[in-house]
Amino acid sequence: MNQSLILAADEAQVDTAKARVCFYGQLNGALLTCAARFTTLSALAGCAVDSDNAQAIVEQVWFDIEEQMEAAIESEAFEPDGSLVI
Repeated sequence: MNQSLILAADEAQVDTAKARVCFYGQLNGALLTCAARFTTLSALAGCAVDSDNAQAIVEQVWFDIEEQMEAAIESEAFEPDGSLVI
């Protein structure tokens, strides 16, 4: 695990309009807006994800989310606004 990346699972919130779960992280001390799309969560969990079960799925696949976020950081896959979405 990348010790310079710290993600806050306990503050994850479902964004139904954008079909994703949003949360914050810290990257080398800087605040980073992060999100995992429902489609990504579905692939990780092997089941359909919607606004009703997204929070529970995030908890189930949290370590996989961390790994994908780390990979996205390594490949510098930041959004134009500086956020990180997988």
